[in-house]
Amino acid sequence: MRKREFEQRLLKAEQRFFDWQNSAPSRWGVSVAGPPVGVESSAGLPAVSAAIRLVSETMGLMPCLIYRGEQDPANREKAREAWQWERLHNRPNDDTTAFDFWQDVETSIETDGNAFVYKATARRPVQNEEDIQLFLLPPSLVNIRRDENRRKYYEVWRNNRRERIEARQILHIRGWTLPGAERGASPITLHRESLGKLLATEEFESRFFSNHAQPPFGIAFPGDYKSVDVDEFYRLWAERHSGAQNYGRPAMLFNGATFEQLGISQQDAQFIEQKRYGLEDIARMFRISAVGLLGAYTTGQNAPPVDDTFHLFLQADMGPRIRRIEMALRMDPDLFPGADLFPEFQTDMVLRPDIRTRYAAYKDAAQGGWLTGNEIREKENLPAHPDGVSLQQTPVGGAPNTPNTPSNGQGAVQEVAPMGG
Repeated sequence: MRKREFEQRLLKAEQRFFDWQNSAPSRWGVSVAGPPVGVESSAGLPAVSAAIRLVSETMGLMPCLIYRGEQDPANREKAREAWQWERLHNRPNDDTTAFDFWQDVETSIETDGNAFVYKATARRPVQNEEDIQLFLLPPSLVNIRRDENRRKYYEVWRNNRRERIEARQILHIRGWTLPGAERGASPITLHRESLGKLLATEEFESRFFSNHAQPPFGIAFPGDYKSVDVDEFYRLWAERHSGAQNYGRPAMLFNGATFEQLGISQQDAQFIEQKRYGLEDIARMFRISAVGLLGAYTTGQNAPPVDDTFHLFLQADMGPRIRRIEMALRMDPDLFPGADLFPEFQTDMVLRPDIRTRYAAYKDAAQGGWLTGNEIREKENLPAHPDGVSLQQTPVGGAPNTPNTPSNGQGAVQEVAPMGG
């Protein structure tokens, strides 16, 4: 075999493997436990939907700010006039709010492991300037491909046909990724069997309660009875013991009939215990270490303080997610072509304390000389004030008087009597 032919076959084999690794995963798959597992069925589990909503809505809650300068807070300023502020902070496109957009981006990452953002470029009719609008694509309709020169492009199912879209037109934000793949791994696909087991438990519990699918007891009669007699007994039993109006009515058996326990009880099945373990498993699947935010604490367990839980959630759980999106945005040559601008999500919205705590902190910050009045007003969504542009320089908060302190007119520094005396 010639060397050139061998290299071509090797390239095709590598391409087939690469395409398989980076194709959109199936929307559902059958688990060993029986139930089909997909995004829709898994989201039907309360713990799964709670985990996805917790992360995605927290991401939507945090505004994406655009800064100019260095990442050092002392040497940067907000770039409100930049067009990136409008698209990333206010409206990614003319029909979507920033909250909905970032929530949907994170939902795509949590369910599929990937978020694909299409950058639609047009010109503003009045200013004649280039305008970029961002649209989130359903990840199940997007595949990552490579051409014969191993240049990346995207294959998108749109308008009932496959369309080839160049790599620069799509911003790909991937989640945690397995080695050798450019496409992020779907948590639902990775944990299909565990989710299938939980779905099977939910189905069994539902059937346990529906239409007496699992009768709690049976009535045994000695000897042989005709089906007509059995049907008559069943009719009389249902008439006298079914419905709320017959609750507590004593049962009467005759002709040697006896009760026999059937199946298992709810206590024996330990559904409550299984639900607790299932919730903790789902927290591990979606990497949520602050399990208490999903309601995982049971009676007898001491939950940590709320502030500690939120700090743990932001640092351990949301920290990598936030950084992943920030770096993907900053590396995009269309969104941030220069090095003078960079995005950063503001986490203060999540840790916003009560008003008394905020005002006490603002007072310390103002008197300490590291926040101006207008910076404090901005945090409270208040307009700027003409007197709030400078940092406080004079000693405050009981500091000793200086020689510049006004005197009492007799050449001596005026002393102020302490309060209460």
